[in-house]
Amino acid sequence: MIDAEQVKAVVRMPAPQRYEYFVKRVASSGTVWGLYRNGWALAKKDDGTLVFAMWPDEEFARLCAEFEWEDYEPHAFSLDELLGELLPQLQQDGLVPGIFRTPGSKGVMPTPGLLRVDIEDELRSLDA
Repeated sequence: MIDAEQVKAVVRMPAPQRYEYFVKRVASSGTVWGLYRNGWALAKKDDGTLVFAMWPDEEFARLCAEFEWEDYEPHAFSLDELLGELLPQLQQDGLVPGIFRTPGSKGVMPTPGLLRVDIEDELRSLDA
């Protein structure tokens, strides 16, 4: 659990820094958060591509449970599920991960392959 001051500080970071925070945090915790209610919360890019929203901690996900996602609840899944199941499924279905949206920012939307590489690189650095 992170405190309110840390939440405020991280939310104010530019999107690329939040992406880096996400990669480091999920690699160290082994947990990823999404919003769920009869299905996962999805957003849409300007070109119509669907985006699977995810966050490094429950508190950040909860901040985005508003407007069209107001009835959604934060729901955790494991890093193993992300790497072994979700990212391949997103790739197959033509969706992209939406990393660390905030109420004021769409976050970063890497390809599933790039997110995998970045997380695996971070996992290797933790093992070194």
